[in-house]
Amino acid sequence: MQPILESTRALKACRLCGSSDLGHFIDFGQVPLGNNLQLTAQQAREVEAYKLEIMRCHECSHFQLSHAVAPVLLYATNYTYISGIGSSFVKHIAAYAQWIFERCDLPEQAVVVDVGSNDGTCLKAFKTRGHIVCGVDPASLAAGIANDNGIPTINSFFDGAVVQEIINSYGRADFVTSQNVLAHVDDLVAVFRNIYDLLKDGGYFAFEIGYFGEVLLTGCFDTIYHEHLDYHHAAPLARHLCELGFELLDLSVNSVQGGSLRLLLKKTGNGAIAEQAQKFLNAEKLSVLCDEEFLSNWPRKIESSMVEFHNLLSEDASRGARIAAYGAPTKATLLTKLAKLGASEIVFVVEDNVHKVGRFLPGSGIPIQQTSELTSFQPEVIVLLAWNFADDIIEKLRGQFNTPVKIVIPLPSLRVINL
Repeated sequence: MQPILESTRALKACRLCGSSDLGHFIDFGQVPLGNNLQLTAQQAREVEAYKLEIMRCHECSHFQLSHAVAPVLLYATNYTYISGIGSSFVKHIAAYAQWIFERCDLPEQAVVVDVGSNDGTCLKAFKTRGHIVCGVDPASLAAGIANDNGIPTINSFFDGAVVQEIINSYGRADFVTSQNVLAHVDDLVAVFRNIYDLLKDGGYFAFEIGYFGEVLLTGCFDTIYHEHLDYHHAAPLARHLCELGFELLDLSVNSVQGGSLRLLLKKTGNGAIAEQAQKFLNAEKLSVLCDEEFLSNWPRKIESSMVEFHNLLSEDASRGARIAAYGAPTKATLLTKLAKLGASEIVFVVEDNVHKVGRFLPGSGIPIQQTSELTSFQPEVIVLLAWNFADDIIEKLRGQFNTPVKIVIPLPSLRVINL
């Protein structure tokens, strides 16, 4: 179906530097919202689709979507992602919190604010150390879970009014954090400015976001979806944040969510860049992010990998193999679309998130069932749509089946593991 025009907005300028000199990078066409799970297969197949295209700023090299879908459609309805479900992510948060404690001289009862706090998983690690915590998240399901678990959370978008509410209730923040959220916000410049205003002088700001350099290098294109308005790398972020008055203390990359960039900043007003961060920026200039030949060939590599993925599963389906999938993350919608996979190839997908069970993947119409259904179904093939949690999932599946099972992991490169 065609998109609801009044629900989308064309982005005609760079969301970081403001330049209108934008060039086309990759276009996936009309794609349903990845989190818009439906109650029937027919509704899922007929759900509205929206343009999904990435543009590149010729001024600062920032990558961003060409169109923004209204935030209320993305987060206020059918948004069921819960960060505390993935055990590996919970472990990562614990390590991240420890890193912050070691790097930042936070006072004993520091005020810690999490922008896009989801179910409070990150703030829990700070609350246990005696800090005063406050989360902000527009998704009512996740915010409700956080509040029920004793993590004070404002169910709203992070804007100037929320900043003032936090200051009135807690004072200015000693530390602001955000985990894989700042690619989602509609007015990115305003959010960075609001974070700067919320912090005390000398306060710290650390965040992690998907690193587009890793996406390009690995071909993990399925992290591209409507919720991700921006596709970040260090140089444009450093330029903007330092101009705002932050001092850039540290830059690093980790393997979370297929590759994430971590930035550590301090509100000093001087816009300085530490030696370690500058070395990272220098190395980035020599990476695929600045390789024009690589960038121009990247869309064709994606198309080729999806043809290979489709052929593998269609061969299994044609011989009558019982095929199921594991995980219904947002990324599954684009992955199944580009691989041209539906309920005729994948009978059902199972999910650990109970809020998704009983619904259907948008576009493909594949039903979502409880993980316990795998035991009775005894599949011959299991496709890991949540491939970034492959190790966790494979460990869960060991010993559950009476006959050998082929595990198909589509990305970063197609591979098969026999259980």
